[in-house]
Amino acid sequence: MRKIVILALLICTFASAQTITDTLTFMHYNVLNYRNITSFCTVSNNSPASKEGYMRTIVGYLLPDIITVNEMAGDGGTAANRLLTNSLNKDGRTYYKQCNYSANSNLSNMLYYNKNKLVFHKQDKVDRAVNNTFLVRQIDAYTLYYLDQSELDAGDTTFLTVYVAHLKASSGSANVAERAEMTEALMKYHEENYNADHNYIISGDFNVYTSNEQGFKNLVAHSNTAIRFKDPINKSGSWNNTSAYASVHTQSTHVSGGCVAGGGLDDRFDFILCGNEILNNSRGLDYVTGSYTAVGNDGSHFNSTLISGTNNSVPANVLSALYSMSDHLPITLKMGITRTTASLSEKSINNFLVVGNPVNNQLTWKMQLPQDGKLTVTDIQGKKVLEMNVSATQNWIRNDVSHWSNGTYYISFYASNGGVLRRKIVKL
Repeated sequence: MRKIVILALLICTFASAQTITDTLTFMHYNVLNYRNITSFCTVSNNSPASKEGYMRTIVGYLLPDIITVNEMAGDGGTAANRLLTNSLNKDGRTYYKQCNYSANSNLSNMLYYNKNKLVFHKQDKVDRAVNNTFLVRQIDAYTLYYLDQSELDAGDTTFLTVYVAHLKASSGSANVAERAEMTEALMKYHEENYNADHNYIISGDFNVYTSNEQGFKNLVAHSNTAIRFKDPINKSGSWNNTSAYASVHTQSTHVSGGCVAGGGLDDRFDFILCGNEILNNSRGLDYVTGSYTAVGNDGSHFNSTLISGTNNSVPANVLSALYSMSDHLPITLKMGITRTTASLSEKSINNFLVVGNPVNNQLTWKMQLPQDGKLTVTDIQGKKVLEMNVSATQNWIRNDVSHWSNGTYYISFYASNGGVLRRKIVKL
């Protein structure tokens, strides 16, 4: 069954103001072979039950609204459900939900979200390179929208599409090439499926050593400037084993190896990159400046274990959980949900309402204040797809739009008294 999501945007010249009405905390975490038992990550040094306890502590401290993870066992979804049940929805928390399981290797990604604030919309994957060969690991694409019933009733909401990637690990030209192949495929998908009303994030363990690596440049320096991702903290450079970047390093929490990698904190492998729309607050999400954090990294443990000496960046029990959970640190950032507050002048002409988000094959609307006039709808190329005369009525009017192609459309209502009201709708 096809569905359309209607997003209404009042286009006028009157003054308006934007206010932050809520805040979303986003967290990415490589959970290090969670429930993936190997010759070096054994039941004793990689205990699932112990890790679930550590994750429970970490989530209880951070209380993120969106959690993306790498390195879950590709076991058909059991690991993803266990983490949800045994870690996230504990200690009085009952509001986390997970997206659908999908994997093409022994390790998988996942996205969890706070159902009190967000709704799952759809999911996809990128599992083939540009040359149509399979990628070493698929990149997952999840789309959520913000749960604000008053906005939904008015045909509006804020969409966020999140790509979760775990790029090929290790140095060497072959691995560097595979990372580039993965992000090239992702950006091709991103460009082909780009929605000008969505917000975009890519999070993951990128395993890159420098911002000059092609796999990273594909994301931040794509030829199509409109779809580029940006580093919220603008810390480009050669991160590997460079003390100048000590405050942003995310791996390793240990100096000696085993299941974990050793070497101490000396690599920036884990990232949350944002579309420019989040950094300039043009689509309802606003990056909170200064909120990007490598949790547990106090900037004073370069090439050292996380728990060496003094580290007061987080409570002691959280620090211990971070050290024991993974050789990676989680990354977090905050985004404000912004809404445009209409001026009195705007409100006085706001007599046209698009409702029903999402709806099934119908554009449903009515006049709040009855007026005669004419309604037209055009597509993004300016082609007229609907035109009708409207008599003054407060009844609901329903138009069949099942034959419309997906995309952006513009509604114009020309009132008999000379007033004009325009809205934008997006059919998905």
